[in-house]
Amino acid sequence: MMRAKGVRGETIQEAVVPWLSYVRDFVRAYEHGESLSGTPLLRQKSNDCSIDLQEGEMPRKPVTVLLCSPHPDDEVLTGVLPLRLLQEQGAQVVNLAVTLGSNVARQEARWEELLEACAVLGFDCLQFQQPEGFDLKAVESGEGWLAGVEWLVGFFAQLNPSFVFLPHAHDAHPAHIATHRLVVAALALWTGTCPVTVKAVETEYWSSMTAPNLLVGVSCRDLARLLAGLSCHRGELARNPYHLTHPARLMDTVRRGAEQITSVRPARPDFLFAELYRLSVWQHGQSQAYTLWNACLGPNQGLNEIVAIG
Repeated sequence: MMRAKGVRGETIQEAVVPWLSYVRDFVRAYEHGESLSGTPLLRQKSNDCSIDLQEGEMPRKPVTVLLCSPHPDDEVLTGVLPLRLLQEQGAQVVNLAVTLGSNVARQEARWEELLEACAVLGFDCLQFQQPEGFDLKAVESGEGWLAGVEWLVGFFAQLNPSFVFLPHAHDAHPAHIATHRLVVAALALWTGTCPVTVKAVETEYWSSMTAPNLLVGVSCRDLARLLAGLSCHRGELARNPYHLTHPARLMDTVRRGAEQITSVRPARPDFLFAELYRLSVWQHGQSQAYTLWNACLGPNQGLNEIVAIG
């Protein structure tokens, strides 16, 4: 595994504190809107804006989380639940960079930025080793594609992940859609030939997924840590500062999640920021939908139910 040793000379806390101030501004803006509405719409019981980061990790537990990320930055953009699993469950989180982007001239720099981001988040990081003749865009075609699936199956067998994160099937970007198909093919082969059970967690970024079944809240503090990680992707942010709207995206996700997940209605969640996921269980080469007892987890609610699945 590879992990960057430093964050541009800063500690994690020093990298996160400025972004916590930025997240607080979103909370203040929401509270201002509440006051203009005349009646409080939400009591932010779960919006912890304190800063109390532990530089060391809690003792590792036998929970391994694998993120199959189409690009550098996806480890952050869909990283709410992985970060919480690391911080609250002591999980090992491994980010697998399926590609380093299509711009060959930028790939080395993007790898270095990715290592920096993973250092902020506490994730390990590896690159997908593309076999000869492999083309991610040539989905389910040719010996190179099959060799890529087999490489990933071997990686699964070595890592034995409890969770595998992947984009959903219609995530509106060719690399995301192809990564979904690659990971699904590998999950089918691995679980079909080995007596394993793995939780697959589909993510969304370029387009919203249909039928999500899990809304995971994130505290202000943890969102600030995600933003500090995202800010490491300097080359991408220079052409499109999408990190600045990421808190707003997670705010809108709470709105969508409250309507899409029936167990949440009619009450609106009491937190401002969250990410949507679709969790299923893979066994015997097949995916099975899973009904969660509590499909809405606030920042202060534990993840034990999710970890215990399977």
